[in-house]
Amino acid sequence: MSIDGIWTGEILGPYGWENSGVYILEDGRIIGGSSRHYSTGTYTVEDGRYEANVAVHYYGPPRAIFGEKSEEFTIRVRGTVSDDIIEADIARSDKPKSPVEYRMTKRMDIPEK
Repeated sequence: MSIDGIWTGEILGPYGWENSGVYILEDGRIIGGSSRHYSTGTYTVEDGRYEANVAVHYYGPPRAIFGEKSEEFTIRVRGTVSDDIIEADIARSDKPKSPVEYRMTKRMDIPEK
């Protein structure tokens, strides 16, 4: 299953689903970000299971998504792919017992070269 494309991410926060940025998934690599951070990492998809490891770097004021503000950290993403939606939990690699609900929606395929 190929999930290469341009995706938007959302985190479930105290006030509902919040935009977390735009991400390009291509050939096992993730790049993207928002107005306050950029992210890079890798992903795999097997039998509808999505797994990713992503380094997050804030250049604006960091958010306290996992209970504290940090300018740099790594997250692990584990979830499922169904149609053009990835539903997952994300957790900091150094604090895996504090997962947050996360989802991504595919907005378009990668254009041909």
